[in-house]
Amino acid sequence: TPIKFKGDINMLHNVKSTKLQVTLIDGDHPEGLNRVFNNLVAQPSDEQIASFQTILEGLAGGTVQEATLTTATTLTNE
Repeated sequence: TPIKFKGDINMLHNVKSTKLQVTLIDGDHPEGLNRVFNNLVAQPSDEQIASFQTILEGLAGGTVQEATLTTATTLTNE
């Protein structure tokens, strides 16, 4: 979606990368175990992230304490 800057310049936004870092708590890692997942879809919905966390918890046998979504976006003049 183009955004407006001073002088009404339109910039095109292109998602370059999306990653999700999760902190998983379990019996072996009471302080948390951090894992990073790269190459996610450009704009994951809350439901997609929640589903992914549920899958991770089922596979790892722990609880996701925190998740950080990071998106790198390139901006170019229109």
